[in-house]
Amino acid sequence: MRILWIFWVFASGQLFGEVPDKIEVVDDSGRNVRLQAPAMRVVSLAPNLTEILFHLGVGDRIVGADEYSNDPPAAKSITRVNNHAAANFELILSLQPDLVVAWQSGNGARIIRRLRELGLPVFVVETRSIADIPSLYRRLGALVGMPKSAAAQADDFAERVSVLRNQYQQRTPVRLFYQIWRDPLMTVNGQHLISDVVALCGGRNIFHDAAPLVPSVGVEAVIAADPEVIVSSGSAVGLTEWRSQWRQWEDISAVANNHLYLIPPDLMQRESPRLLEGAEYLCQYLDAARPTVKSQ
Repeated sequence: MRILWIFWVFASGQLFGEVPDKIEVVDDSGRNVRLQAPAMRVVSLAPNLTEILFHLGVGDRIVGADEYSNDPPAAKSITRVNNHAAANFELILSLQPDLVVAWQSGNGARIIRRLRELGLPVFVVETRSIADIPSLYRRLGALVGMPKSAAAQADDFAERVSVLRNQYQQRTPVRLFYQIWRDPLMTVNGQHLISDVVALCGGRNIFHDAAPLVPSVGVEAVIAADPEVIVSSGSAVGLTEWRSQWRQWEDISAVANNHLYLIPPDLMQRESPRLLEGAEYLCQYLDAARPTVKSQ
């Protein structure tokens, strides 16, 4: 029996990297999240959190996920427990999670509050800048008992951000309009994560000072701001049609110089490892436009 006990302790140390007496981290809502042991049954209510958990090597511990969790492919087979508007609380409880990870602005206060009322430990995330993502890695890593792996991945992410910042941030500023929806025409303001990526690449969001976080805007306002690059969330399938819609406004610099680009939303609108892929695309698009940029 003693041999089995020693083996269990050793195996646990190998699995978790360490065996803490208890785990306590502060989430983005300012609440302390306390666990007596690393989480082994996790419900993820947002696709970016699902991606990070897989990146940490604990994707097999996710017992429930939101309907948009699609990366990596293994995530598609996880039981669906919520969408953008509602959560199946009965199903979530039946999965017996020891941790729920949630997105504050995406899942909403009502869903998060109800999960806490049901006695579930909820870790809430609201990432507004690239600089916050390494901390997210470390805190999630602590909750699932993978602190060393999480720290290494956090450091790698921060280093890749630093490389992009050193390469692009001091280059000639480029005015950019980032379109996230067509009808109504919607964008993001300067407090959104996308704007942080824009700044990283040396760009200027023309609606930096707008309100709210995701404002609706008119085409006339876009024309008046005269962006030198227009980027939209989308796929190559709709690129031709989307560009043709903008080409009716030939006085916009981005249209006149054909700097109209699409980036898949999964690469720019998720606080996940793939955000850096989206950042690399955006930096390249802004760089391509710099030879045509008017003097600032």
